[in-house]
Amino acid sequence: FTQGTPSTSDYRTTTALLSIAAMDTSLTSDISPMHVAQQPMDAHTSVVLVGIALGVWALEHRRRAGDADAASSALGGFAGMLWRLLPELMALGAVAAYAGVRLSQGGHNNHAAPILAEDKSLWEGINNEWPILTTADSLLALQAMLRCVLLASAARWGKEADSSPLSGESVLLLALAAVLRLGLLMASPADVYHLDGPLGGAGHFVFEVASVVMLAYLSFRTLKHGLFEKACLPACAVAVLCAALLSARNRLALATPEANCLDILFSLSELIECLAAVAFLARTIRCAEGTTLGSFSSFAHLLLPVQQMMPVYFMLTAWGSAPLEEVEALVGAGRPFELLQLAGAVQVGLYFLAGGLHLSLGTPAKQLEFLAPLFLEVEV
Repeated sequence: FTQGTPSTSDYRTTTALLSIAAMDTSLTSDISPMHVAQQPMDAHTSVVLVGIALGVWALEHRRRAGDADAASSALGGFAGMLWRLLPELMALGAVAAYAGVRLSQGGHNNHAAPILAEDKSLWEGINNEWPILTTADSLLALQAMLRCVLLASAARWGKEADSSPLSGESVLLLALAAVLRLGLLMASPADVYHLDGPLGGAGHFVFEVASVVMLAYLSFRTLKHGLFEKACLPACAVAVLCAALLSARNRLALATPEANCLDILFSLSELIECLAAVAFLARTIRCAEGTTLGSFSSFAHLLLPVQQMMPVYFMLTAWGSAPLEEVEALVGAGRPFELLQLAGAVQVGLYFLAGGLHLSLGTPAKQLEFLAPLFLEVEV
């Protein structure tokens, strides 16, 4: 509680919260524990609740710090941030429109290859399980689209992106994972590690190529301006080597036995992305204290957990098995399903934790920069 006499708005807020709590109690009092256990919480609901909790925590932290104008400042800062992120919002809208058109058209591998007669019944069963996305592979395609929007935003913001957690070691690791992922697509036959469904095929390949190009540019900026800790490079190299050994011992069996290196590449790219999440959290802790909540940094902290939730949901649901359960027919060595599912869940948790630290440790902007440039600045 803050000292002093509460204002009328405080009484109204408290009354509203108590009313909501009472309503929630009345609604849940007649529900038996057995009924609750039979209705697991939806993944999207969990994300919303976590986001609301982080937002309330950040606002309460600032209010207790003694900022009398926290509410108006937060509202104005949010409006200014939306204005500065207008190109990113337009890009997200374009991606959503593209995905919606492709999904409405249906088809297999972006209409690049027809469905074989013997596979039609299997394909119809998959479509029934995924009535909107058509197939679980669409989750990975959506992840690639969101990744391109984020990386294009990083290239647009320039210096602000260089000072954000999405730079340095995290960018270098993401670039390595993207190169491995693109190499996997190029080395794999058409029926292995290529995405099925309306969002697969050549369209997905283009997004992966674009990601590699943008990450190469960001990595060049990182190396040119020395945006990394030299002492961390040996640790990163050792971590990547350990990830490679772990991938060789825990791999899927989607490719032929003669091409099991493709399965190793798939596991390795996922583990390196987990290492990038660790580096992102470390940079958030290192540069969040006392810094301004920049538009790009806030955008990255918001988009990354959403982006990485898609492969996690894919790994948990695409195989027809329970979470953390191995599908023996698809296991090449070790326990790859457990490894990849846990690595994905750790990534999402790390990004959520980084977002909470970003909100709680950062300093809100004091002025609205409505005339901030919306497009890339060219330095001469």
